Amino acid sequence: MNNNRSSRHENKEKKVNRLYNLLIAVVAVLIVFVGGTMILGNKDKSDNQAETTQNNPQTNDQKTDKTAKKDDDSSKDDQATDDQATDDQSSEDDQSSEDDQATDEESNESDSQAEVEKNPEPGVAERKVDPSWDSVGTSQDAPAATYKKGSTDWNEMLKAVGEGSGISPSNMTVWRLGNNGGVGKAVATVSPKGNSSTKYRVQIEWVDGEGWKPAVVDKLQ
Repeated sequence: MNNNRSSRHENKEKKVNRLYNLLIAVVAVLIVFVGGTMILGNKDKSDNQAETTQNNPQTNDQKTDKTAKKDDDSSKDDQATDDQATDDQSSEDDQSSEDDQATDEESNESDSQAEVEKNPEPGVAERKVDPSWDSVGTSQDAPAATYKKGSTDWNEMLKAVGEGSGISPSNMTVWRLGNNGGVGKAVATVSPKGNSSTKYRVQIEWVDGEGWKPAVVDKLQ
């Protein structure tokens, strides 16, 4: 009887030991599996990061290419704008040159029409008659012939004197302005302000409906 009990006890212990060994083996397999999974996962992550790093230079290159293209396009636009501005300035300069040339031609044409006589009489250095002189316009029906300084007739006569002498009425010293043999004729002696040594004697005439106009200009000695 004791032998049977001892035998059963030994069999029970062997079963328990085999169960422990099996559990230990299962746990070991699980540890190996989990460890291998973690190692493989880290490797895949490292590979993905490496691939991303390799791909980033291409993306950066694309961005650099786009930036360079944008800068190049901007440079081309600036160059086109500069070229257009240069063309516009050139056109303005050409137009200005044409206008100056036209003015010079008109001046030369006027000078060619003018009759200039040197020393026509004592005290006169030069006498000029220019058919291109125009009437200065008027707000009067007829000249007042009062020769009153500041009057409408006076101011219109000074405009005609300035037309002939080339001196603006605002820059003119009037030495004399009076009758020259009739209601429609007057004569003035003037000089530029601050330059009394240069004097002009200007004869003017009245044109009905048009006002006073220069007739003869003498540059006095």
